[in-house]
Amino acid sequence: MYRWYEMALKVPIYVAFIVVIIVASIVGYIFGSTITKITTTTTVTQIATVTKTVTVTPALATPTYKLSGEVKIGVLLPLSGELASFGAELKTIIEYAEQEINNYLEVNGRPWKIKFVIEDTAVDPKTHLEKLMALYATGIQIFIGGISSAELSEALSYCNDRGILIISPSSTSPALSIPDMALRYVPPDQYQGKAIARIMWERGFRWIIPMWRGDTWGDGLAQATIETFKEICKNSGESCGVLSGIRYDPKAKEFSVEVSQLVTLVDDSVKRYGKDKVGILLISFEEAAAVFAAAKSYPLLSEVKWQGSDGTANIAPLLDPSVADMVVKVEFLSTMASPGEAPKAEIVRSVIREKLGRDPMGYTYFTYDIAWTIALALDRVGEYNAVAVKNVLPDVFKDYVGASGKIALDENGDRALAYYDIWATAKVDDKYKWSVVGLYNGETDSVKWYS
Repeated sequence: MYRWYEMALKVPIYVAFIVVIIVASIVGYIFGSTITKITTTTTVTQIATVTKTVTVTPALATPTYKLSGEVKIGVLLPLSGELASFGAELKTIIEYAEQEINNYLEVNGRPWKIKFVIEDTAVDPKTHLEKLMALYATGIQIFIGGISSAELSEALSYCNDRGILIISPSSTSPALSIPDMALRYVPPDQYQGKAIARIMWERGFRWIIPMWRGDTWGDGLAQATIETFKEICKNSGESCGVLSGIRYDPKAKEFSVEVSQLVTLVDDSVKRYGKDKVGILLISFEEAAAVFAAAKSYPLLSEVKWQGSDGTANIAPLLDPSVADMVVKVEFLSTMASPGEAPKAEIVRSVIREKLGRDPMGYTYFTYDIAWTIALALDRVGEYNAVAVKNVLPDVFKDYVGASGKIALDENGDRALAYYDIWATAKVDDKYKWSVVGLYNGETDSVKWYS
């Protein structure tokens, strides 16, 4: 039984060798040297238990090929802090991708290996920049990072000034939708804002009270969601709208004051419009667990529905029994960009289920594809040059179909995608679990609920 790479190497390389000899004999010394471009279709599958395939077209080495030894890529992840759940998944899939990529390079006779150098940022923008600067000082020019939009924003000017390429699987702030050295394999929040607004409307929300994290990401998503909800409301002709909300300090750890304010707003709104028409929009990271912990002291807050976002989708703290019962009771739903079905999606699912015992979030699929497309771009360029890698990525995308489907970035380097999974928690066999309960389709601005 052939391994995944054998069918891609035996015949094409033999034929290519004959072609090179014939051409060289005819041309002789006219060109000094002959460069032969060979397109090889490689079928990549998981080495162990999964037999999904994906077609990529790698570039073969040319006389100017300069890569050798260990080629390092910086990886800046929140392994601690408010997005530690995200960091654990992304680290797991990057380590797996590194093994896959290096097997691929070895089989194809490349003289180099990829090494992902992982650092913890604790979701702190300044720490993120400091770690990036330290790795850049060692010669690293290409990064997977900017997991939060605040982190990416802090690092942008430094990256732009030095030609450092940074690719994010999860930064979504609309404020960062500009042409620069940052690429985002995830759609910006003007799309997610539309998704959340439509989902809330479908759930019966007519008056929303927003509570959000006061940073680049939270402000941008709150604004996008509120503006879209107002537009839906206006077009409906119904009595509806957006009420006063609460913007909180992203460094806050305890929320008794904010939740006390929230219950006052909810009480007033419920008296005016009724419990079935009032809903809470919570835009946060893992501190959402502390918000729910404080909210449990007020029975009224368990009597209205809540809505979340990608910052709270599939996160571990909301499965803690101390808050999970309330999370389930208020039907707290969270959105996350959907990778859709793709040839290597099952590989990512299999790895995360085996290593972490849960289904992966959308950003994990995007991260896997970032790792692979960086490697393929480096191989095509033939040297360690961040700007050249960025410029050749559109060509790599034409041939690559990975874990998140076809990749297409807009003029700002953001993914042009508008599908969002809808995540919810439920108690199953005495354990609380996350699962996908629906899908938002941005092309039709509609919601499909799964039975």
